This record gives sequence, C-alpha cells and structure tokens, in this order.
Amino acid sequence: MKELIYIVPCHRIPERCLHIKGKLMPICTRCFAILLGYLFVPIMLTFKDLPLYSAILLSIPMLVDGFTQKWKWRKSNNSLRFITGLLFGIGQSIFISIIIWFIVGSIK
Repeated sequence: MKELIYIVPCHRIPERCLHIKGKLMPICTRCFAILLGYLFVPIMLTFKDLPLYSAILLSIPMLVDGFTQKWKWRKSNNSLRFITGLLFGIGQSIFISIIIWFIVGSIK
C-alpha cells in the first residue's frame, strides 16, 4: 500500500513536504492539498449548474504561486502551497463534476 503513493507525480523535495509527528510525508504539501481537494467531487456533484469560470478562478492562485516561485520572483511557503493546492483541487473537482453532468446530460 505504501508504494501506491509513489504513483503521484511529485518532486518530493523534503523541505516542501509536511512533517506529521516528526515523520516526513511521501508527497509535497501542494500535492497533498490537491488530493484533499479532490474529496470535494461528491459534494460538487450535488450542484448541477456550477459555472466553469468558478473552476478556472479557483485554479489561478496555484498557477500564480507556482510560476512566480519557478521564475524565482519570490519564495513560497508550505502554508501558501497548502491553501493554493486545496483551492486548485476544489477547482478541479468542480471541473470534473461539470464534465460528468455534461456526459450524463448527453446520454439521456
């Protein structure tokens, strides 16, 4: 079961990973938060008329954080990585639910 987490494409840089009870998590803070955001898919499926722009808006903070860090304009921290990753995961959950409702609607 432990090897299952290594399927997630993650850089696993130790200083960007969470430490829980002194143990290093096997994925970075941002990837962990994105995976947590995916747990919102069942909740989002209860709403049929979610606008696509809400998924896009929730994705923007992580893109800004990631690219400004990559371009070395500033340095991010784990708290910011967690928040932006969670928003991105929720945004993707909205996007997934929109696609599912579109597929379900086209089958009828």
